[in-house]
Amino acid sequence: MEPQVSKVLEIQRLRTRGETIMKTDKINMVINLSILALLIYLAVSVKTIQDKVFPDPNIMIPMNMGYDNSAELKYNIQELLNNVLKDAINQQEKN
Repeated sequence: MEPQVSKVLEIQRLRTRGETIMKTDKINMVINLSILALLIYLAVSVKTIQDKVFPDPNIMIPMNMGYDNSAELKYNIQELLNNVLKDAINQQEKN
């Protein structure tokens, strides 16, 4: 009886190992398909942005959506410099 029991245990062990390998293969396949789907989505998104930025191969259109921020930038720089000067004057008056 002993040899038959060991054969049954060996068969069960091999069967369990095979099921584990199959589960691992399925998990790897799902992960690989998910990565592939994300890469396809990324490629389509990049192509869409490329079409918006480069409608003509010879001309590049900036992505500022027609918003001119030079006046705002100038104002922000002036405010920054004014605040730095005020802080410097206040420091001098304290000393």
